[in-house]
Amino acid sequence: MSTDINGINTTVNPTSTGWVNQANGVVLSRHRVKRSAVATGRQMAKRHGAQHTVHRKDGSVIQTRTYSASPV
Repeated sequence: MSTDINGINTTVNPTSTGWVNQANGVVLSRHRVKRSAVATGRQMAKRHGAQHTVHRKDGSVIQTRTYSASPV
């Protein structure tokens, strides 16, 4: 199993209410509120030096940012 993260997507949870952060098709975290999902997704992307994409409820992209890996 590869631990490389190509990008983190913050999107609406397709199976229930709320929001999720996904990477490589795997759900990394679940949230009731979009704001907390975005904050967590941003933190994960910074930690892994990955791209973070935030989606609307309809699936369209609001924002995409790329972060470099944190030296910590």
